[in-house]
This record gives sequence, structure tokens and C-alpha cells, in this order.
Amino acid sequence: MNSAIDLSERPGATEVSSFVILPPSGAFRAGEALRAIEAFLTERFPGLAFYANADIPPFDGDYKLVPIVGVPGDEPDSIRMLNSPSDALLLAIGAALKLFRPAGLVVN
Repeated sequence: MNSAIDLSERPGATEVSSFVILPPSGAFRAGEALRAIEAFLTERFPGLAFYANADIPPFDGDYKLVPIVGVPGDEPDSIRMLNSPSDALLLAIGAALKLFRPAGLVVN
């Protein structure tokens, strides 16, 4: 999986603004679907960054959302922790994830 440290984070930021999206099994894990979910969420949540990654074992259910809370610290090899995202933001992203389906995929 990609590093849990977001190197693109704004200097001095205190709030989480980047998330890893973990797709469930099947067509959700295809490269094209991963890029599509990133674009879908980025369009709906300007100012936030989304990184879809399927380098984990497949699972049933829906997408999982992982906030990136660690960013490079001021000292070499240090990590600075960001404030967790609000519950309202997590619920809004979760609702958007439930709406997204890769093109051509039928989900029952």
C-alpha cells in the first residue's frame, strides 16, 4: 500500500485533507475504477485529495475510507499528526462512496 504519510499536504495544515479509498472485491479494484473513484470524490469535495488503492486483500461490502492523519514533521524522519476530520465530513464522503459505481458494473 502507499505510504500513510501524505507528502502533498499543505505546510502548516492542522486538519486532515487527504484520504485513502480502499475498494471492495471485484471490478471495484480495476485500475480504471480506482482512478474514476478518485476523480468522482475530488469533484464533489474540492480541496480534498483522494488516493484509491487496491493493494490489500479483497473484501466484501462497500468502500472503506481511511483519513491520512500523518504528515512529515519539522524534523527529519518525524511525523506530525493532523486533527481528525469531522463526523459530518466523514458521513458526507461515505454517502458519496455509496453512490459511486464503476462504469458498466451492476451492483445488486
